[in-house]
Amino acid sequence: MANILICGHRAYAAHGLKEVLTECGHNVFEFSRGELKREGNIITGPVLEIDKNSLFNEQVDIVVNFIFLQNGTIKENEDYISSLLKFCEKHRVGRLIQISSISSYPNSASIISEDSPIDLNIELKGRYGQMKVAADFKLEQASKKFKVNVIFVRAGYITAVDNPHPFKGIAYFIGSKVAILIGDKTATLPCVKRDILNSCLAEIVTQDKPLNVYLIFEKYNTTKYSYFRSQSDAFIIFLPKKMFFFLVDIAKILHILSERHICIIKGVFKVNLFDNRRTVQNLKSLQ
Repeated sequence: MANILICGHRAYAAHGLKEVLTECGHNVFEFSRGELKREGNIITGPVLEIDKNSLFNEQVDIVVNFIFLQNGTIKENEDYISSLLKFCEKHRVGRLIQISSISSYPNSASIISEDSPIDLNIELKGRYGQMKVAADFKLEQASKKFKVNVIFVRAGYITAVDNPHPFKGIAYFIGSKVAILIGDKTATLPCVKRDILNSCLAEIVTQDKPLNVYLIFEKYNTTKYSYFRSQSDAFIIFLPKKMFFFLVDIAKILHILSERHICIIKGVFKVNLFDNRRTVQNLKSLQ
């Protein structure tokens, strides 16, 4: 049995994890932003000062971090990671599991595996990708001087029946019966059900020799279109890829759009191949 802290327990992606870990016999604590307060095993406080939170009295063996400051700056996200690492050092945390994303990888990567480097050209990524890369890079660099073992869990698009924004970044609805797909039929979208992700995390927390990086999704060849069709029967309009690429190339020549905006536009059509065989071999929940 381990003392496990879930940071960002109110996040959509974190729902149900406490119950799964508790059923496995672990003692689970939860932390989210809010006033400095503790009710049982639920602790709140300033996120950027988690290392200074005086309400953590127990030793923490493992941290599972879902927190990223979506509306914050890159520096604020980096400051949070610094504070979290100090917390891990203070409480002698042995393992820090960072819930990352496949958005950390370059759009141009043809094949992505557990060994693939993250995209360090964050100035060319969308806001979500920027925040994920900034946090991952900060952890990769700063963790070298801390004793905590950092593990990156890069999951595909997390699905669940209670997803509050099931089509965000995937389709834009015009009324209720017509939608514009943000991309085309070939744009890839690896997906994973949230309960499968929770089961995978329950395995990772107890593995003696975990991987440094896990790529978690159920089918590598799913697309935005196939996901949309599984969720809606609305009439769908596809963005014409060739025309968009032609227009953005012209805009680049004329200096109308920045390199970042061009990369973001082309990124919605990205087609990545994934090789997560090592992750599948290490996690029974994906077999």
